[in-house]
Amino acid sequence: MKAKLHEIIIITAFCGFLGVMCLGYLLLPKTDFSQTEKRFLAEVPELTWDRVASGKFGEDVETYMADHIPGRDFFVGLNAYVELFTGRQTADDILVTWDGRLVEAPVVWNPENAEKNMAKINAFAEKVGQKVDLLLVPSAGWANRNEIAGPADPYTDEAIIESVYDLAGTSVRPLDLTAAFDNPMLYYRTDHHWTSEGAHRAYEGYMRLLGREYRGRDAFSVETVADFRGSTYSRAALWLIPGEELELWTGSDNITVTNGESEAIHEGIFYRERLEETDKYTVYLDGNHSMVRIHNPNNAGKGKLLVIRDSYSNCLGGFLAESYEEVVLVDLRYYRTALSQLCAAEDFTDILVCYSLSNFMTDTNVVWLR
Repeated sequence: MKAKLHEIIIITAFCGFLGVMCLGYLLLPKTDFSQTEKRFLAEVPELTWDRVASGKFGEDVETYMADHIPGRDFFVGLNAYVELFTGRQTADDILVTWDGRLVEAPVVWNPENAEKNMAKINAFAEKVGQKVDLLLVPSAGWANRNEIAGPADPYTDEAIIESVYDLAGTSVRPLDLTAAFDNPMLYYRTDHHWTSEGAHRAYEGYMRLLGREYRGRDAFSVETVADFRGSTYSRAALWLIPGEELELWTGSDNITVTNGESEAIHEGIFYRERLEETDKYTVYLDGNHSMVRIHNPNNAGKGKLLVIRDSYSNCLGGFLAESYEEVVLVDLRYYRTALSQLCAAEDFTDILVCYSLSNFMTDTNVVWLR
């Protein structure tokens, strides 16, 4: 009798759980964007005969149900912690260090993509007829490699960067700052980017290479912003990991910014309204844009810099503007006009290609460099 009662309780609880979940699907409001995961959720799938016949409709329904399950954040987080405590924490290739930092898995050497991207950079340098500087930034995982419990593959950023630089032509000047970035404190704990300290170190190293004046750390006023949680936090779904501080370094007080999608002039390099949003990292230059122009009237006559870049330069750009009259940042993910035409129209003093090593190994947009 007791056994039968026990079975009835289990069945009732299970059916009750299913009923609550069904009601949740029907009655709870749906959202288009996940604040914790920083991504758009699946939309209601379109019902057509072709999609049903191909099986695509069923796949989309499954994705939609998973994205909009009631209590999604709780279940996603629960799954992440179960995998972590059972030694299977590999969600989206995010690893956890001994001191609670979230880092991406090791960069994989991709000779085909490396050769293709370097061939485009070499050809571009030859076409514009001037030296092009190349900076590849090692990953946060590499800087934390001694604090990670048994990654499936070793971190070989140094060797990969050296192999890429070996492919540089005579018109490309590699900038090796790998040794300078062998420090976990130059990267965020919950994000894959370098910190403001890390970006300043790259700025200082690049200016030293060029023999240009630069502003040291003491020349900036530093403001800290609490409770920052970045991209690796969103991808790992380990929601109990605390936030961290994000720093805003202010130098010149009359810098202005414009971007390729707007003619409006923005005062200062920081878009402080972004600090009220989930993705606080977009406080730097308003995030990713096809083209960004930073103008510093204090440096009149000190030249113009072109930076071909990924999101690492959102933070770096403000520092570079401390040594040039104008810095133009171009993101090939969105910019499709031939850059050689831009170089012909504008007299750039220097040209820098700056990518994180991870992005450079996987990027398919460098082919647009022409």
